[in-house]
Amino acid sequence: MAIVSSMPGNVMNLYRALKGLEQNLNVELLEKPARSSFDVIFLPGVGHFEEAMRRLRENKMEEFLLNQAEKSFIVGICLGMQILFEESEESFSSLSIRGLGLLKGKVTKLKAQVLPHVGWNRVRFQNDKFKDLDGRYFYFVHSYRVLCEESLVVATCEYEEEFPAVVMKDKVLGVQFHPEKSHTVGKAFLKKVLECASSQR
Repeated sequence: MAIVSSMPGNVMNLYRALKGLEQNLNVELLEKPARSSFDVIFLPGVGHFEEAMRRLRENKMEEFLLNQAEKSFIVGICLGMQILFEESEESFSSLSIRGLGLLKGKVTKLKAQVLPHVGWNRVRFQNDKFKDLDGRYFYFVHSYRVLCEESLVVATCEYEEEFPAVVMKDKVLGVQFHPEKSHTVGKAFLKKVLECASSQR
């Protein structure tokens, strides 16, 4: 298992949360591409979409992640979830910025008058794998949301508009909230994610 550490993100919080699930869990931090493959790769991110993609390209991690997508279960967290999609309007210019394109869809700004969306909010899960967590509260910090096909959406949240909170297709999963900041319920979610990854092997 690996955590990509080549762009800003809550890397150590996520590392501690994963180790808290199982002390013997082998978790590596990746700033540069590795020769080995991993069962699960976490892509946590905070900050600006364009800057994050620039960092991934500079560190040769974009190509690495695209190559690993056929072998590994990839989990994007917050900005990391948004980067899984094809493009985002969060740029330093008026042009859209290309993402990894592992999932079809684009990232747009939330319509809420007060941004960012910060704090605990209820998440409604539509997938039986996560039914035990339906209606629980998770911690969010974001100003952008994903627009994608309904078939990808595993869970939703509402902040003046409904948006995808969790998406999944095959071996790619994205989560808009921060499980590593969501205490006990966040750990329960991460455990479910690892179960999903195991079922895809």
